[in-house]
Amino acid sequence: MDLYKDPSAMSPLMPEDKARELNELANEVIKESARLSSSMHSLTRRAIAEFLRPMNSYYSNLIEGHDTHPIDIDKAMKEDYSSDKKKRSLQLEARAHIETHKKLREKLSEENLHPFDVDFIKWLHKEFYTHLPDDLKVSISKEGKELIVTPGEFRICEVEVGNHIAPASDSLDSFIHRFEDVYKGVFKYDNPWTRIIAIAASHHRMAWIHPFLDGNGRVIRLLTDALFIHQDLDASGLWSMSRGLARNREKYRVMLANADRLRSNNYDGKGNLSNKCLEEFCLFFLRIAVDQLRYMSQVLDIDNMLNRIHKFVDFMVTKDKLRDEARYVLEAVFLKGEIPKKDVERLTGKSDKTAKAIAESLMQLELLTTDTSNRFSPYKVSYPIKFSSILFAGLYPQDKEIGMMEVIS
Repeated sequence: MDLYKDPSAMSPLMPEDKARELNELANEVIKESARLSSSMHSLTRRAIAEFLRPMNSYYSNLIEGHDTHPIDIDKAMKEDYSSDKKKRSLQLEARAHIETHKKLREKLSEENLHPFDVDFIKWLHKEFYTHLPDDLKVSISKEGKELIVTPGEFRICEVEVGNHIAPASDSLDSFIHRFEDVYKGVFKYDNPWTRIIAIAASHHRMAWIHPFLDGNGRVIRLLTDALFIHQDLDASGLWSMSRGLARNREKYRVMLANADRLRSNNYDGKGNLSNKCLEEFCLFFLRIAVDQLRYMSQVLDIDNMLNRIHKFVDFMVTKDKLRDEARYVLEAVFLKGEIPKKDVERLTGKSDKTAKAIAESLMQLELLTTDTSNRFSPYKVSYPIKFSSILFAGLYPQDKEIGMMEVIS
């Protein structure tokens, strides 16, 4: 194979963007993120962000062809694993992704790491892969040979991804340090639009380097999430890039492959790779980001959310699982994030005994949470995956939402 050994082979690392289209999209990302972030109480944002983590995991793994039902992911988070080995492995994979994602913000702040630091990229892979079952730590080479993936370690063999031959394994350190130096340098710019474009461009260039034997796709998307967090553009976790990429899975793969192309002529940038194709990938990527931000703003719009809460309670009343007055409690905790326990009686207009029964039914359904060791602890908002098909309809594919409806019916 003709292997890349000089880091200059992956240039350009930033597209030229002469038409300024990328700048315009980057500005939309900033605006839509601010809009989404300010749309609700901070406690409600936190609860919904926790609810969305399994969705992010579901879609990132789905891109790799690993389809785990959201209900099975929910069970995995409660350590309720399937007796079927294959299903159990996928549950463990989903949980590993969720737990790694939970630690992103803390890791970046506590360790004072930059997302583009080589140590952080290795940590992502190690954190994710350490918790995978052994059968998912095996990669099959082009020749059909089984290779064991070492968590957090770069590959020591050569790989082909489609028509792309990744850089030589013995040159990976120079490629990844070039990646680190250039993009960290871009992040020092005062211009926020340039940094957002760098998030898109680095997504492809990390895929092009293909530093790990396996798991590159998941790690790259986790890195992208970390970069949006670093730039305070994740709206506290209220949107998912993976959902948008999974919904455009085939085009995502095509655009990644296209950006592997060599420069076509003297008008196609000055590096080894095509500037035009990198620019097209970044346009695709940032359009997905804007689309997902706008979509979640619509989903979490107060009027839309309150309307879905009413429909949910109506449904649960017909199933004899909730009293009609529960709607007022769910409305209040959505708007305020938490309410004092004594407020349930006022909100429902019922006696203390009945109000406590309503609250208890919501607790049993995991729609409220509280510190049971402290009787003065307030009720806080909570959203379990099983009710996604009604409260957040459309987040998951239709067939998965039908399965959720069957669980609660």
